[in-house]
Amino acid sequence: MEIINYLTPVNVVTYLLLFVRISSLLAFMPFFNYTAVPMNVKAAFAFWLSILLFPVTPKFAYEINIASVLLSVLNEVAFAFFVGMALQIVFDVLKYAGEQISFVMGFTLANVMDPNAGVQTTIISQFFTWIAVLTFLSIGGDHLEILFLNKTLSMLPFGEFFNYQNVYEYFVVYMGKYFLLGIAMAFPIIAISLMGDIIFGMIMKTMPQFNLLVVGFPIKITIAFMVLIAIISSMMQLFSAEILKIFGALMKFIG
Repeated sequence: MEIINYLTPVNVVTYLLLFVRISSLLAFMPFFNYTAVPMNVKAAFAFWLSILLFPVTPKFAYEINIASVLLSVLNEVAFAFFVGMALQIVFDVLKYAGEQISFVMGFTLANVMDPNAGVQTTIISQFFTWIAVLTFLSIGGDHLEILFLNKTLSMLPFGEFFNYQNVYEYFVVYMGKYFLLGIAMAFPIIAISLMGDIIFGMIMKTMPQFNLLVVGFPIKITIAFMVLIAIISSMMQLFSAEILKIFGALMKFIG
């Protein structure tokens, strides 16, 4: 009887919206949205988090009807989509840098299937993706996502809309920064490859018997890998800083 008395309309709607917010965020946020994680595990985790966070969740404060509940559900899904896209775009910066590096190294034809996105991607981009995931976990990115989820419960009550205009402006500005970051990460290898092309061109002019395909390309790839080993830690530091900036920006959006 106590459980039945506890199932008031307000509590039921609040739990429904809480489950929608948590499951939507887990469906869009990096690491939790990977297809390698079984769907039943994600559903069970969302259900467990909903039960755990329900006692500290503010109750739904608006009139309970089909229109208000449906509008709140759509708002929760849209909010989770923007949050996931803001975090995923930092991972895409590394993919973009990997594509530029693969192009100058001659690895554009050696594509592999990205199981998370379901599209063909270059080997270097896939390598950067897995290194980024490990870096994300090393800085506690999964914990930051759950803490952010907990903060949203008090800072963005159910039924209220966050500032979409600030989100649009942020994405417009960050898309320009997106290409700059990608080029900046790939620039050392691009510069070394360009310098190698100039040197090999000068050698071929002075030594026509020099075989660029047999000798030049292996040297160029070896040098590129050496530079990549030297700069990979700096790239991951920049990636970590951008992830933390994104979380700060998201807190401002809901604050």
